[in-house]
Amino acid sequence: RRLVKVAEQETGERHPDNSSALLPTMEDLTAQMAGAVQQMNLEDVSPATRLLEKRRQMFEVQEALETQKEEFARREELFKRREEQLRKQDLELQQSLIRFNKFLQENDSKLTRAEKKATEEIKMREQKEKEIQELSMQMDELSKVKDEMKAILDKNLVYEKYLLSVLEQSDDFNEIGDLLKRYETLKAHHKDLQDRAAKVVSLNDDYRNELQAYMKEGQDTKLKGHNEIAMLQKTLEEYQLDSLVAGSSRERMLEEGAERVLEYGKCLMVINNLYERARSKSKMKQVFTSDTAEQLKMIQEFVRDLSYIVQMVSKSSNPAGSGQGKTN
Repeated sequence: RRLVKVAEQETGERHPDNSSALLPTMEDLTAQMAGAVQQMNLEDVSPATRLLEKRRQMFEVQEALETQKEEFARREELFKRREEQLRKQDLELQQSLIRFNKFLQENDSKLTRAEKKATEEIKMREQKEKEIQELSMQMDELSKVKDEMKAILDKNLVYEKYLLSVLEQSDDFNEIGDLLKRYETLKAHHKDLQDRAAKVVSLNDDYRNELQAYMKEGQDTKLKGHNEIAMLQKTLEEYQLDSLVAGSSRERMLEEGAERVLEYGKCLMVINNLYERARSKSKMKQVFTSDTAEQLKMIQEFVRDLSYIVQMVSKSSNPAGSGQGKTN
């Protein structure tokens, strides 16, 4: 804007307004004509002379008008040329202003790009500095790891010397790698055996727990049987009390019933005890049952198996005894 104002001021100084210089010529001409007419009126002349004078004055006025027209045409041409020059100068000034504005815009754009690039470079520099710090820390850590690995290496050199001495004394291995492979194989077998032993111990614990559970269940069953016998005994006593109240004629029958019940209870106890012993001695797992018939069946099978075993042992021991008698 300041440049536009300066250009306008310079244009006004170079091309001032000349219209004021041209306008007074018409006024001068009119004044001359009025003076001449006034002079003719003042003089006392004949009409013909006045006519001639008027024609002369008209001729002079006409010549003055022609001269004035030529001057006007000349000045008009000059004004047109000046106007054309001013138009060209204005156009050049506008073009220069456009170029200058374009230059300013380009400078602003370059400045913006430069600032953006500078900001990006600052960010990149900060990022690179951060990366340098991180890499420096990593390098320090790697140096520490290197020192530790070197210490471990120096420490393991003793084992390498020992392995070399073993290779020198052994004909089964040619290299340290073969010896290490053999060690890894033995280590794997040892781990396998440990796993198997752990499984066996776990199975043993499971079987022990299962046996304890069966024994506890048998004890519970035994206690249940004792409770049932106690209840039957109590019922028997109640029956005996009722029979004593009813009359002495029934005492004998009640005593016999009590004896039978007692014998029945004893039989149940014996059967239960035999069943528990047979079940505990049997190598086959037997499901516990409270059915007396099933218990007797199991006891019968157990006794039969035991008799068979005794017979086989007796047969195997008799030939040995007869051989010793012959020797004596």
